[in-house]
Amino acid sequence: MKPAPFENFNEIADTGERILPAVDGEISVVFSRHKFAYEYVRQLVAGKSVIDVGCGAGYGCKILAETALSVCGVDYSAEAIAYCQRHFSGPSITYLQMDANALALGRQFDIAVTFQVIEHIPNPGDFIEKLKRVVKPSGTIFITTPNVKKPQGAKDANPFHCSEMDYTRFHQLISNKFSAFEILGVAYASQNRMRSFVGKLPFYKWGKRLARKSVLKKVATRALDLTSFKIINSNLEKDAADFLAVCQIKS
Repeated sequence: MKPAPFENFNEIADTGERILPAVDGEISVVFSRHKFAYEYVRQLVAGKSVIDVGCGAGYGCKILAETALSVCGVDYSAEAIAYCQRHFSGPSITYLQMDANALALGRQFDIAVTFQVIEHIPNPGDFIEKLKRVVKPSGTIFITTPNVKKPQGAKDANPFHCSEMDYTRFHQLISNKFSAFEILGVAYASQNRMRSFVGKLPFYKWGKRLARKSVLKKVATRALDLTSFKIINSNLEKDAADFLAVCQIKS
């Protein structure tokens, strides 16, 4: 089942810190990737109680709630929580304003998800320990983060990220915190020779700065097939746009 299309929501500032839903006439590759991860995990949370830590704009909670027993979205931003409640509420969804580094909810959830959050956290290891404290024995934690193969220069660095990781660093972090886990990748759904070529050109990064409604961005996205994704379990270092860790809590 596909989630309902997103409407035109303009009242929250697009600072670049959080991922906002793309509306009709807009293109956002990062949003498409983020939404895909939620849609993938949606099939794995049926009948479960779920906490979404760093829920941002709330569309992910709405997607998870299509199968989950209940979903609790947590975000430190009062503005974000108000936005969630206005646009992505539901009978099985609750939202709480709370710092992800100070979760005080007890071990009450079957599943925790935290998507595109850990790279914003100064101490990812401590953050994971806090996640483990809110998940029941035999529960699961899903974590996504971008695959940053090499550090960005000062001009291109994301000012909101402080813990970006390549595969080696991410695997080390997860293996230090969990004895049972699997790391998957979110990758482009199909091979595209043009995308591989263009991605190496200096001007490719300029496209990331184009407005979501840019005609050029729409044409390029269509030609390079930048909004269709799949889950992979090999060649993650090279092919994954994002990593997806599936981590088991000991019973």
